[in-house]
Amino acid sequence: MPKISVIIPTRNRAYVLKRAVESVIHQTFQDIEIIIVDDASTDGTEKIVDTFQDKRILYLKHEEMRGASAARNTGIGIARGEYIAFLDSDDLWVKDKL
Repeated sequence: MPKISVIIPTRNRAYVLKRAVESVIHQTFQDIEIIIVDDASTDGTEKIVDTFQDKRILYLKHEEMRGASAARNTGIGIARGEYIAFLDSDDLWVKDKL
């Protein structure tokens, strides 16, 4: 089980999601899982997620828009980590945040 579950809620932010996910992948602390919860995007978000070849990434998609809070709660519901960290899909982390 990972030490930290990183939950990234997103909706129609394919244009910035890759940078956000990369900022998590490149953390100095690596005992993580990355849970991306797509809140019914229509902009190809899933294609961006598919470009990552990282087994720590889990992608879930809401079939209808439920809001960022619901996306966070979906992520929490499947998180396996001892700790939970949130990252908005239009944000970046410095490499030693965790």
